[in-house]
Amino acid sequence: MSVDLRFSNVDPPAPEPKRSIYTDLVNLPNPVYLGLTVRIFNYDDVGLYMRVDGYGTGWTFATNNLGLLASGANQYYNLDNFGSRAKPASAVSETVTVRLRAYTDAGYTTLKWTFERVIDVVFIKSDDGSWTQDVLNNFDDGTVQGWAASNILNNYAGYPTLAVQTDYVLSTPYSLRMDGRPAIGGPAKLESRLYKSFTTANRNIVYAVFDVRVGGTYYGTYQWMKQVVIYKDTDILVRIGVYIASNAHHMPGNKWMRYVVPLPKNTTLELRIHHVTYFSADSGTRAYLWMDDFKIISKD
Repeated sequence: MSVDLRFSNVDPPAPEPKRSIYTDLVNLPNPVYLGLTVRIFNYDDVGLYMRVDGYGTGWTFATNNLGLLASGANQYYNLDNFGSRAKPASAVSETVTVRLRAYTDAGYTTLKWTFERVIDVVFIKSDDGSWTQDVLNNFDDGTVQGWAASNILNNYAGYPTLAVQTDYVLSTPYSLRMDGRPAIGGPAKLESRLYKSFTTANRNIVYAVFDVRVGGTYYGTYQWMKQVVIYKDTDILVRIGVYIASNAHHMPGNKWMRYVVPLPKNTTLELRIHHVTYFSADSGTRAYLWMDDFKIISKD
């Protein structure tokens, strides 16, 4: 096969690890939406025009014409609101198929390759009585509740800062906000880390639920949203978006997004959220990441 589609950062020819998408139905809208970051490889001798869509029972998927990918190249693409379905009434696990089609022409009429991968979608319902809530950080006591922030790349001295705020919240009166500030004039990458250590319960199934929002000053003028990456220690659990040094957004901003990740039981670990932006100038630019109603849940 001369094209490949992956959801991980594992390069061919190594096998693609099994990937699942998890979410918690509590307080989700109806319909629910599925977003994906995919990685596409072109091993053909010629450049190909890539199209990604999907199918699954009860789902509706958008068709994404992603343009030309050169021979021998690979690229990450963020597909926001890629799929949607009516909100399930209760917990359910299902599968959807993500389909890559590669064309030789810009009009997407001459099909050369088709490649498909199946991905599991797991809906949990944390208020159905079967789960124990081990941790709830809603910041409504006016403190950061043990979270901390650190510079990874190009933050000004003393940044990122961390404080409770009232500007965007899911449960009143407060959410947590990390503020990044560029230390150089740009253009450059700005990366900040939000983190906290936990010891998970000794139960068979453990999840962390993150509700996160990103944005900033001069959003889309001097600064562009690129990535949110969630780690367990140094292991990547979720990657949304793409880092490309360009004046374009590569992940959604200015809206709340939910990330649900499985965790090992009875383990001490550090959960980390990396917020990555690209800024073209430091003219009072700030990169914000909000979080509210973080929780860890478990059950046998």
